[in-house]
Amino acid sequence: MNILVENIKYRDSAIIEIALNIPKELKSKPAELLLTRRAKHKNKSITYSQQISLDDSVIINLNDLKHLKGNSVSVEEIIDVAIKAEEQLYELCLADFDVTKIKYVNEKVWGTHWIKPYSTNKKTVAIYTKTDFVAKVIKCSLEKSDLILTIEMNATVLPQECYVTINGNRYAIENRLNLNTIAFRIPLQNSVHLYKTMSKEDVFLQYVMNNTAVAANVHVDPTQLNNELYTIQLNSSEPYAAMWIERKKNDTVKVAVLGSCVTRDNFNSKFNPDYKKNYECVSLQNQSSIISLMASPLAFPKDKIDNLNDWDTWNVKTDFQKQFLEDLKKQQPDYLIIDLFGDIFFGCLRVTESFLTNNYWKLAKTTYFKELKNHNAITLQNNQDEYMELWKKAINELFAFLQTELPNCKVVLHKARFTDSYYDNEGQVKTIASSVNVQALNQYWDLLDVYIQENYQVDAIDLTKEKYISYESHPWGVFHVHFEMNYYQQFLKQLHRIVVKNYLEAENIFATIYRDLEQA
Repeated sequence: MNILVENIKYRDSAIIEIALNIPKELKSKPAELLLTRRAKHKNKSITYSQQISLDDSVIINLNDLKHLKGNSVSVEEIIDVAIKAEEQLYELCLADFDVTKIKYVNEKVWGTHWIKPYSTNKKTVAIYTKTDFVAKVIKCSLEKSDLILTIEMNATVLPQECYVTINGNRYAIENRLNLNTIAFRIPLQNSVHLYKTMSKEDVFLQYVMNNTAVAANVHVDPTQLNNELYTIQLNSSEPYAAMWIERKKNDTVKVAVLGSCVTRDNFNSKFNPDYKKNYECVSLQNQSSIISLMASPLAFPKDKIDNLNDWDTWNVKTDFQKQFLEDLKKQQPDYLIIDLFGDIFFGCLRVTESFLTNNYWKLAKTTYFKELKNHNAITLQNNQDEYMELWKKAINELFAFLQTELPNCKVVLHKARFTDSYYDNEGQVKTIASSVNVQALNQYWDLLDVYIQENYQVDAIDLTKEKYISYESHPWGVFHVHFEMNYYQQFLKQLHRIVVKNYLEAENIFATIYRDLEQA
């Protein structure tokens, strides 16, 4: 149903007055003015309503349009205007009124957009808003796994804060060549992973001005780029530019390790000589408690992290610095492999307002630790309830981070366990001489692994059924998680199966075949 518009005028710089021919049966009735910003691309429509009384005109205050801003706006937006009265929706029909003669309002809406009344294809009233911002790719190139985009901007007022947004990830300006020309570096591994060799992504420029985030199309001439890792195709599209990315299949699987030697050694040529044909370990956090990892970084005097070799010094410092999560964001591995040795074996130390791993093998040797006064150890063995509360909070935060920042990364839980036996050099089975309560520690390990598997979608590597034990000639010596060589080869075989499973499930052409094989 329609209500006829008789006139549209500006009352002042921020008020649009629409004169209406109100039917007698509706006059002075309570009603709602509905302003709806149209759905665009992947965004939903946004509606703002206000109570009015149906008289000879309705007022649209530009200040009310702040309710339609949402998280961001495009350089061009259309807002439909309607009235709801007595459960009926009325559009405002322009009939013979020529809205094109009305100029833009002097006041900008959202502090960024010029605005004026607009006629839809159905000859009903809407509001049209636009910026004069234009962006065009003037140069693009591939540097290994990075796409370099150089963009020229044109606008009455140029923004200082700009980002290129691809696949939900924002990339800041890497280089500003001049006032109008900016360059961005986009790591393609953030978009296309092993089990998804082809991807189509929207490319747009997002800038912030007057506290408003504006998403602008980036114009680009049809372009194809190639190197040994990727094939890229770029072209203009609506509402945003389109980029097709193909990751070439001879690339390695990128893994990151959050755990200990029982996991990291699988990506060491001493244990799996040919692992580099298939895998690259791009990041490691060694022997850290999850509680420590998710805590705030701690400052430390470098000269007091002493009495350690280079490897152990690095190990301790990374536990203070908590940089692993940032490394993951940068590297965007295909897989994050987690084992919980640090939580089971060491536990954590509460230090001021943060936590460290209670690594008494390494940290305890340092002058820092010997001079540390205000700290207390929390372990599963001595403080199970308190530890579990802290750990669950930390593991939940870790998986929330992974879901947000590494949406393409698969998590593999390495369900390693302690052994109390080893082979001596004559092949005889001996008991490891230590004070470690293997049975108790394995029960705690069960507890933590079960929590993750019950609450999060993860793959798992479990070699416990084979009853692997340690051996005397292990490169690092006999220990409860230093296993015979077959362990590491079987680990890679299980990881291979996970990688193939994920790949086949993700590729539509193989998904049905794979499911049939699994059910056979």
